[in-house]
Amino acid sequence: MTWNERSPKTAPSGRVVRMWQRVIALVAVWLVAMFAFGQLFTTFVPWDDEGYFLQANRDFLSGHALYDQVFAMYGPLTFFSSALLARFSVLNVTHDSFRWIVLPVWVLIAALMARVVWSWTRQFTPSVATFLLVGFRLRGLAKAVGHPQLWIILAVALLLWLGADEGSAARRKKWAFWTGVILGTIFLFKINIAAFVSIGLLLTVSLRLKGRPRVLACGILITAASGIGIALLFANPTTPERCFALAYLASIGATAGIAIRRPVEQQASLGSLMWLAAGLAICLCIGVAGTLASGTTLQGLYKAYITAPALFARSYHNAFSDSVRNGSILICATGLVTALGVIGWRSLTETTETRRAWLGLLKVAAGGGLLCAFCYDPRLTVTGSLLFLWLLIVDVPPTSGPAYSNRLLLALLSALLSLQLFPMAGEQVDWAALLPMTAAAVLLADGMNCIVRESYHVPLPRLAGFATGAVGTMLTIYLFVLVGENTLERWRQWQNSPPLNLQGAHWLRLPSGETARLRIAVSQLTQNCQTVLTVPGLYSFSLWSGVPPAEDRRINIWPYLWPDEVQKTELRNLQRQSQGCVLVSGDVYGFLKRFAVSPSNDELLTEIQRTMNRIYTVQDITLYQSLR
Repeated sequence: MTWNERSPKTAPSGRVVRMWQRVIALVAVWLVAMFAFGQLFTTFVPWDDEGYFLQANRDFLSGHALYDQVFAMYGPLTFFSSALLARFSVLNVTHDSFRWIVLPVWVLIAALMARVVWSWTRQFTPSVATFLLVGFRLRGLAKAVGHPQLWIILAVALLLWLGADEGSAARRKKWAFWTGVILGTIFLFKINIAAFVSIGLLLTVSLRLKGRPRVLACGILITAASGIGIALLFANPTTPERCFALAYLASIGATAGIAIRRPVEQQASLGSLMWLAAGLAICLCIGVAGTLASGTTLQGLYKAYITAPALFARSYHNAFSDSVRNGSILICATGLVTALGVIGWRSLTETTETRRAWLGLLKVAAGGGLLCAFCYDPRLTVTGSLLFLWLLIVDVPPTSGPAYSNRLLLALLSALLSLQLFPMAGEQVDWAALLPMTAAAVLLADGMNCIVRESYHVPLPRLAGFATGAVGTMLTIYLFVLVGENTLERWRQWQNSPPLNLQGAHWLRLPSGETARLRIAVSQLTQNCQTVLTVPGLYSFSLWSGVPPAEDRRINIWPYLWPDEVQKTELRNLQRQSQGCVLVSGDVYGFLKRFAVSPSNDELLTEIQRTMNRIYTVQDITLYQSLR
């Protein structure tokens, strides 16, 4: 009796299996929720992204016009959604409250990714592994509380959950409309991510057209997707980024090439595309109209969407250097060897059952290996993982309909959204790795299903079935241990650390040295200042102390993007005020300066040091006061 031919007497009861699956799922949810809590409430990064977002949201709720009076490089839905969740009250925009908002969304994103794997494959262990791994790797969200990336990731997860256009005409219309709405919300959060998602989504649909529309649409979209990679290849001077661009181009080329060769079995409806366009247009019109109605000018909106992001990309660059590390090169080489091996077989559309069975083993090995690598280091794995995405659409079970379209969408979005790590490869690398992680889990589950299906017809090695099931089980157990250990570590850190106990930050607990540093700086601000300019823009100190920022138009944390008015107008006005202060963090300023493409000669700092009185220094923070 083979591994998959157990009799009803030896097979476990379906009800018992489902009960244990629910128990395991509940434990996983509890574990990820506790990990997210520990990560969120023991993390505060010195560069203070969240302080900028909290101050910007407070200004918006206080009546300041977006973009004209509040600097931002993000779409208006960033502020509208925050205002709604804060119940339109400035008092609810705090470090604690926004962390409590992030917590359930964090768990929801992991659950949606796991749901995608489950609904597409019906394999439990890869689904749980996806939930744990995605929930673990979302920890970068704790460093960017208030950042719209949270909602962008959620929107992309919802797109995958909606899946491909399928079912009756009425169902296709609903799918298309809500897909357009979700795409519109991404545009209203961040335009570059929306462009990547649009190309991937529209290319997926275009590959299901027939005749001249298919050729024209696919030609335009493949050119656009490839053009971005070619631009990165020649625009970025570093060798690692060129290697990443090559991997991206190879992924797009292989996925699109296989999809083009495949005959169209279920043609996309042009009517559905019209409904998608309608959902997109309605969402964008409501968002833009609401922004203009709140007082924003068209010029301010243009600067926020076009001018400011372009200036940032020219001014700052954190190079992605991990693509030439030994482990990354090994994964890339394995992907290339795998592709060449599969190409050596005869035509993919004429594969025999034997070759499909061995392809199932290959998918198990590729998916399981990539998931293990992502557990170890996403930065090391993300480049090479792009070279395995084409496997998602090779001999998909079943080989037609929404199963194929879903996997094609996942493959294209995984490659395109990896581009978000340019020009700043910080937490963006973890975010770029989320879809390749999900793709690896789908690969593993597809391989498991393929082996189950083909083993009835093809003799496989005796241990093949057992080993296939063991991969998912052992990986899930390892992830339970990994997430459990990190959860316990964070929980102990939260219990053993003193609460910050500053205004709006009572749940946040940091190491005693950091807590003392922040409390002292805030205390000195409160005692000596009536208004403050922070260099760089560390607005949390203003929120905690109650001392308002000195500048009329809020700036950002990136000092080399500040307008000349900061030194010519804001600083001079501050120097004329009684108890006008400047708070400087030398470490954060130097940290950000490392990423500047053409850093200035620090005239602003020189002017502050020359014309103002230093009244207090604690570690890297120095407080200056006007001479009046």
